[in-house]
Amino acid sequence: MKTSVRMTKEMQKALRHAAVSAYGAKGKSRWVRDALEMLDSQDPAMTSVGFGEAHFVPECAEQVLLSEEAAERLERMVARVRRQDPLAEGVQSQVLRAAVRWRLQRT
Repeated sequence: MKTSVRMTKEMQKALRHAAVSAYGAKGKSRWVRDALEMLDSQDPAMTSVGFGEAHFVPECAEQVLLSEEAAERLERMVARVRRQDPLAEGVQSQVLRAAVRWRLQRT
């Protein structure tokens, strides 16, 4: 599944640098898939999703390719957030941004 996530230019730069450092020039999608897995296992209550979103101003979008397993994981994570906040908008992007922030902070 190909998807895009809106983010700040600073986050985009940090993501690209971390992905290249970890997996090489074509490792961005793998890095994001691993970030989703980390967030899912280390923050099962999804407490970091939505953090800072009130002040978030998107500046760009980054495309990523998710494996079938990662896409299913993302769907489950979105469903968890929706159970907590049924009226939340842009949950898929919020989850992806949270995963990127989570991994960047721990790398």
